[in-house]
Amino acid sequence: MTTLPEIRTHSSYSQLAVGSHDAVVAVYTGADILTQQQAPYTDWEAAAAPFRQIDKEFGKSVVLVPAPSVGGGRLVLSPIDSVDDDTDDVRKVFDAVKSGVARAIEAGARRPAVYLAPLPASVNAVPDADYSRWIEVALLAGLKASYVTLVVREHRTATLGADAVVENLHSIDLVVESHSDEELRNAVKRATAIEGGRRLALDMGYGDPERMTPYKCAETIQAAAASVPGLEFEVIKDLDMIKQDYPLLYHSARASFAEKRTWPCVVKLEYRSPMPAQVKEHLFLVGKGVTYDTGGISLKIGGSMRGMSRDKLGACGVAGFAVATGLMQETAVDLSCVLAFERNSIGPNSLLPDEIVYSRAGVRVLINDTDAEGRLVMTDPVAECCERILAARVAGSKIPAAIYTVATLTGHVIRAYGWYGATVANGPARRGKYDQRLAVSGLAYGDPFENSIMRREDHAFVRGRTDREDVYQSNSLPSTLTDRGHQYPAAFIIKASGLDKHSVGAGASAAIPFVHVDIAGSAEDGSEPGLGLCGITGSPVATFAGAFWS
Repeated sequence: MTTLPEIRTHSSYSQLAVGSHDAVVAVYTGADILTQQQAPYTDWEAAAAPFRQIDKEFGKSVVLVPAPSVGGGRLVLSPIDSVDDDTDDVRKVFDAVKSGVARAIEAGARRPAVYLAPLPASVNAVPDADYSRWIEVALLAGLKASYVTLVVREHRTATLGADAVVENLHSIDLVVESHSDEELRNAVKRATAIEGGRRLALDMGYGDPERMTPYKCAETIQAAAASVPGLEFEVIKDLDMIKQDYPLLYHSARASFAEKRTWPCVVKLEYRSPMPAQVKEHLFLVGKGVTYDTGGISLKIGGSMRGMSRDKLGACGVAGFAVATGLMQETAVDLSCVLAFERNSIGPNSLLPDEIVYSRAGVRVLINDTDAEGRLVMTDPVAECCERILAARVAGSKIPAAIYTVATLTGHVIRAYGWYGATVANGPARRGKYDQRLAVSGLAYGDPFENSIMRREDHAFVRGRTDREDVYQSNSLPSTLTDRGHQYPAAFIIKASGLDKHSVGAGASAAIPFVHVDIAGSAEDGSEPGLGLCGITGSPVATFAGAFWS
């Protein structure tokens, strides 16, 4: 991971020295905020006036104007058209800051000052928005504009050597009126920790199938975790051990055994709070890390294999959140993460439809579609987490624990919700509103989630009908052509992992909350870069931080 730009905070524009920055990016709402009779608006309006006179569209989009009174002579005006309408939310702030900082970078700036004008009080009345973290969101937007992907950093370094630009910005001066220095310092602390984790997720996520094989993903995580206090790393590569402990991952990955460089592995991350007495919950996080998905013997056709190097973004997001939590030295949570990495290859040793394989929990799984591999690779880690939670309870632990799976699991979630993530929770998690926590946090960090509800039909759909199997892994149709295509996979994971024995009906002492998080929509930004791939968002790192940090 790269070193973040230096961030300096100012609670007043008057504190900003002209020599400290080489551009000012002004982010504001309201058409006439620049006409207020106070500094710095008077100087900015004087610089903007000639352009306003000749362009009736001036002030409706990002614009760069020369302004002698600001550092570097560059004034970037990045207006927000509204923040308090029915569907407005904090993403308006993110978009304005990112666009403004990107424009400053295009103009040659490397040390911009970002001036955030106050938001109107009316934002508090928007029903489905939360601006409480808007300063952090603004910082994350600026840092996103500064970020250079790992593959580009490596290319530039190889071709340009010491002259390579591996970070777009050297520093950011953040100016927010009417906020205390302590408030701004806290915002910077949280935002930089989130960004540190998010960058790990992005570095891996943007890697192509050869740059980020399962083993190379593990190496990248290990390198990042090495400098994070309280974060322990372990990797399991032995195929016999994987076959014993994670049999569904083993069978899904069989075709990849032909080449050792594509062998599967399991990465484990353990984070412990520096203040054990303050721990409020223990999170068990399972990530899908399919570094490339051909569909296996149920081969993806018609161009649908394109972009399947992104099928690892669930594991990337979990690793990123673990690193962010360690960087934050968060005291309220302990983490246990299991990341299942594989390449879903095709070959003579491929897993086949009609096979029946046993899960770690001893459940007989009938394979119907090898392209539904994500639920396979996560199920045995879920069973392991379940075992650990029960063992901790037997040992006397009173710390609440819950299991989360994170995956780019289905196209159906995109069909249902577009570029948004969705949660599907079991009864204990619904009762405790675990899924709603993610929805609330997602609003605050500009990563909204939808809460889907598991129904009886989801369990009925995967329930075995003969004495030869206990559960169906899938049907043989794409999820986009299947009713409840992103809900029923959670029911499969519950049944195949043995988690069905820990529902609401099992009683409070045996119940285990479980939330499946499908980020197939939210993991990418939905942009259309020609024939290239979409941008990656780093979801759900910020959302998890908001939900679980104190």
